[in-house]
Amino acid sequence: MKVKIKTLFIVIGIILIGLLGYLLWHKFAPDIEMFFNPDVSKEILMNKVRSHGISTGVLLVLLTSIMCAIPGLPTSIIGVLIGICYGPLVGSMLNIIGNTLGNILSIFLIRKFKFIDKSKTSNHWVKTISRAKHPDIGITFAYMIPVIPSFLVNYTTTIMNVKAKRLIWMVLFGALPSSVLYAFGGDAFFKGNHEKAILLVASVLILILLVFLIEKDAKSDHSKIKK
Repeated sequence: MKVKIKTLFIVIGIILIGLLGYLLWHKFAPDIEMFFNPDVSKEILMNKVRSHGISTGVLLVLLTSIMCAIPGLPTSIIGVLIGICYGPLVGSMLNIIGNTLGNILSIFLIRKFKFIDKSKTSNHWVKTISRAKHPDIGITFAYMIPVIPSFLVNYTTTIMNVKAKRLIWMVLFGALPSSVLYAFGGDAFFKGNHEKAILLVASVLILILLVFLIEKDAKSDHSKIKK
């Protein structure tokens, strides 16, 4: 029964993604047409792309949230697109809202419908995060690192019984780096700013470093338990 309900939610999510994608296609169709028109100047194209209002932003946030809640879907593409359309500051805020809502939705569904797959407890990341000496910090860092699937972090918070109030702050702060990274990356890509691109590469290296910090924290705690 749990498998059927889980599959049903995934199907509903894919249908919603398709619907949002269709609506966004109509929003961006004029931009795409201008992009392939050699007679349109870069300045006019940039002004057109940056002219999208609240309705497009809401659609992109909803799309980010739903994609974030479904395992395996890359929200980074939408995050970069938001940065292209809304710039680094507004784009960062939209990305943070979308990623935070998506993870909270995922956690709610896991807890409400008991989508607990026992086989996932042996997953490397689940074990690493759950063994962290400072769980709150470990979970927050885990949300920050793009290479760790967010659904595994959401699953880990469930088996660790993290309280809702603490969890919201972990998800929010955890969503900050990648959300800002994608927004600034989209803006840098759009403007051809190489200095920002270098800073973004440095940010990625810092996020990778966080992976080793989490693992070191977990290993040190695990070794103490053995002693």
